[in-house]
Amino acid sequence: MPGRTQKAMLSFAVFDSTGPAGEWSTADSHVFGQDEVPVPAEVRAEPGRIVCEKHSAEAAGLATIFPPVDESSGCPLFLQTCLLPERDEPYLLSLELARQRIMTLFNKLEDWSLTDLPIDHPAMAAIDGARQAFTKALVSHRLNRGGDGSYSAEADRLSREALELALKASGALVAAQTERALPDRVSGATYANAVGKDLSEGPLSGPAVKSPNDTGLVLPVKPAVSVGLNPVQFSEPLQKLVTDGCDFVALPTRWRDMEPDEGKYSFGPTDRWIEWAVRHAKMPVSAGPVVDLGRSNVPDWLYIWEHDYETLREVVYEHVKNVITRYRRTVPRWTVLSGLNRNENFQLSFEQMMDLTRMTMLLARKLHPQGKMQIEVLHPFSGEPGHRPRSLPGALYAEMVQQAGIGVDAWAVRLELDRPRPGMMRRDLMALSSALDRYALLDRPIAVTAVSRAQEPGAAEMNEDDAIWLRKAMELVVSKPSVMSFVWQEQELPPGAKGPMPGSLIDATGQPKPAIRHAIALRKSVQSGDAVATGTSAEAANA
Repeated sequence: MPGRTQKAMLSFAVFDSTGPAGEWSTADSHVFGQDEVPVPAEVRAEPGRIVCEKHSAEAAGLATIFPPVDESSGCPLFLQTCLLPERDEPYLLSLELARQRIMTLFNKLEDWSLTDLPIDHPAMAAIDGARQAFTKALVSHRLNRGGDGSYSAEADRLSREALELALKASGALVAAQTERALPDRVSGATYANAVGKDLSEGPLSGPAVKSPNDTGLVLPVKPAVSVGLNPVQFSEPLQKLVTDGCDFVALPTRWRDMEPDEGKYSFGPTDRWIEWAVRHAKMPVSAGPVVDLGRSNVPDWLYIWEHDYETLREVVYEHVKNVITRYRRTVPRWTVLSGLNRNENFQLSFEQMMDLTRMTMLLARKLHPQGKMQIEVLHPFSGEPGHRPRSLPGALYAEMVQQAGIGVDAWAVRLELDRPRPGMMRRDLMALSSALDRYALLDRPIAVTAVSRAQEPGAAEMNEDDAIWLRKAMELVVSKPSVMSFVWQEQELPPGAKGPMPGSLIDATGQPKPAIRHAIALRKSVQSGDAVATGTSAEAANA
């Protein structure tokens, strides 16, 4: 169009089995900048390419769903490129995704202190295979480009093979890291090494210290394990499960359930569990979140104040005061806020978001000075807020909270996991591990407040392969030296409930469900100090 300035686009060539892709879904794609922060951009598909029109000229990357090389055995994964400068010619998407993943592999070798692995170790062999495949793809890409800058299907095929090998190498490296870290974490060797003492001298105690490679805190205590309860479910089999298989009672306090009608509280179910925990089980209680403004957690009457922040602030103040005042003598740890950074329901400005965070945390500390206060981040992967302009990535929100001087004893993280499979978009264990590593850099303990299986209500029970994969994910979580606690939660919708609530932890016969059995077994091995990671890096490399 005359008079319109043509600006350079960040674009990517994409192929399918027949050549340049005629169609490509960009529904879940977004552009990100430094520190993986999403940036405003229009992402659209055109024949044979993805076009990203940004509002700034800085280098950026693309996060998108990428289909597997073998659709019969793989599944689409949410992957990302490195930061790339704008240019008129497109990049080859498969090649750039492989480049980023191989870069991650070498970074993690350093972060996880695994550079001493022998060259014939399965993880190292897998990484070398991925590197060689990438080099072959890169050479083909340079030799087979058309005169107009176009790419060949052969270059894409080789790039996809390199990416597939890099993803397998990721699984092998995560397995190697867990195999090494988990036994040392539960035996106390990780803490002993961090403080420069000999574990043979006896049990060590003391404050948390920074890791020798400056990747977060190393905690002196073993990670505590529990399961998330539904307060309305109260029975002897559930009590026995918690007594035999948990280190603490994890009790949700959904606002919708606590105050279904304005000013009228329903404390009965929560009272019953807390009384049992304190008087009979003699177990500590971790409760919350007290405030979660997500759609599934707020009471319907609160929407009256949706667009009146000053009144909403007052209502939140009163709710926090009522709940914490009631239970401050029996609950030592609180998740005060949850998911505020997502802005998925009540739309807050950045100033209002920070003001509400400051107010609730200060009030909680005033009401319960001896209590431990944490803030929960939902779905903490960097790309989650990509399509909500006022949202903040969880790690960025956490950094801003700490920079503002708002005291936080720990950062809580809530995750949904499922074994990757055909037809489902998932992140792999490397993405999970990397996300936890990023929160560790905040130098606060991490409380994984809920890990749940991402499934639809009424879905079939997980098979043994699913359960084993989830066990590996659990082991990965508790192997992290900054993780102080881990909670498994059944993600189902009980009758009459709006939004996700913990479903039943037991089956019709009163026995724990498969994932619960794995969580309990993991807890026992952690407490005994002989936890050993399931599977091997060789198996992961061949998966």
